[in-house]
This record gives sequence, structure tokens and C-alpha cells, in this order.
Amino acid sequence: MDFSESYRASLLPAYSPDGRYIAAAVEYRLVIREVDSLKVVQIYSCLDKISRIEWSASGKYIVCGLYARGIVQVWSVDDPEWTCKIDEGPAGIKYVTWAPDGLSMLLIADFCVRMTVWSLVDRKCTYLPGPKHIGRGLAFSPKADQLAVLEVCWTLSSNLTFL
Repeated sequence: MDFSESYRASLLPAYSPDGRYIAAAVEYRLVIREVDSLKVVQIYSCLDKISRIEWSASGKYIVCGLYARGIVQVWSVDDPEWTCKIDEGPAGIKYVTWAPDGLSMLLIADFCVRMTVWSLVDRKCTYLPGPKHIGRGLAFSPKADQLAVLEVCWTLSSNLTFL
């Protein structure tokens, strides 16, 4: 069994879906390496400490969740000049994940106030109210053309008295 030299990382590294690359977050930097040689392919500088990294299904993009700032940054492995930054403003971000198409992302705001579906294709977003859990309670249909979201349902009990 052969071992490589060790590399620093602040999160668990993530393999690309095709297994060609491995991504590692080192504080505010995202380092992409070739798996076979561990040669650095690209280093991206994010605006803050990286809280989460995830590859798109195609392996063309990688998203970095910068939860402390309430933003995500998306990078293209094929085109190092291409970048995307999404700022959810005061709502903040607690979780980000890719939709199965690899061209849309699901962002869940602080306190599960809302979920936003962002499209990289047409740069549009759709807001869905109050998902129940952060990172759970989401399921795509087998064809990936429908999304089920477990939502919070607030009701007032008749026993409550308001002053």
C-alpha cells in the first residue's frame, strides 16, 4: 500500500463524481487536485472560511458554502475564469446542495425561513417557504423533474391567550 504526503484540509475532501479530481478546503482556499498524481489543477480563493464543498453531478462545477457570510461561491473546473457568487442577504445560508441536474442549487436560509432554488442556466431563483429541516426533508423524483419538500406548518392553539 502506497501513501502520499499529507495535505492540510479544514473539511473532509470531496471526490468529483468521475473520480478524476479531489477537492479540499483549506480555510478560505479551495484546492482541486488530480487524483492520480495529486498535482494541483486549480486553487480558488473564497471570500471567507469554507463551511461546505460539494461537486455538481456532472463534475463541472463545485460549490463552496461560506455560511459565516451567508453566501455561496461556485467555481468551474473546466473554465477557471468562470465564477458565480450568490448572496442571500439578511436571510443567510445554513445549507447548500446541488439539484440532480447539476445546474441548479438548493439553499436553505438561517432558521429554515425559506429555501431558494437558484438556476445557473438562466440566473433565476424560486423561493419556497419554511423547509422543516436543514439538509433533510428534501427528495427528488426518480426522473429528477419534481421536488418534495417537508415544510413547517405553524398553527395557533385555541388555548393561547394574547395580551
